[in-house]
Amino acid sequence: MARTYRAEGRQLANLLRGVFVLGGLLLYFNLPGLHWGFFFGIVIVSVLFAEILGTMWTSKRRSGKQTKQTKRKVAAGHSIAGVSSKKLGDKELIQAKIETLSGTDFERLMELYYTAQGYSVQRVGGSGDHEVDLILKGKEGYKIAVQCKRWKRDVGNDIVLRLKAGKQVHGCYDAWIVTISNFTRATKEAAERLNIKLINGLILQDKLTKWKRSLR
Repeated sequence: MARTYRAEGRQLANLLRGVFVLGGLLLYFNLPGLHWGFFFGIVIVSVLFAEILGTMWTSKRRSGKQTKQTKRKVAAGHSIAGVSSKKLGDKELIQAKIETLSGTDFERLMELYYTAQGYSVQRVGGSGDHEVDLILKGKEGYKIAVQCKRWKRDVGNDIVLRLKAGKQVHGCYDAWIVTISNFTRATKEAAERLNIKLINGLILQDKLTKWKRSLR
């Protein structure tokens, strides 16, 4: 897009240059007695002035584009996606719509859910987590590595491959990926080969609905 604005700026500069030169020539030939240097002065000033206006126009268009993009990002983060930046308590977290949760709050919700299912839950997250957000420990004693994805788009197979490594790093027996969306075909194939359990948005919503009903 920046190249387009630059090209349009050059076209505007060329147009203005032609207009200014033509206007200067008309003025030169209609006013007798003007020195010939006046003609060259008109050409030089026209070129410089046209270049300045063309550059200003390009800069203004680019600035306007960046402002619009910034507004869209803000809108996407707060209005479209509806992601809340407010710190929620456990009760508010459980009652909130899952689509409005931030990634961190989604992890917290899953921590509450799995705790209610009888697991001992350790939150990992942060840098160097190797795609492991939660580590569940069941009554049998074995550990499960869980990756939580609050994504609108489908989860790709790169997450599966990294979670496979994370599972080994954290010494887990199983690995699960939980998302509010879905998984690509390649992800499903990779997960099947690597014995990683996938929980998509429909399955998750059903589990959470039953859990929330049991709390009433």
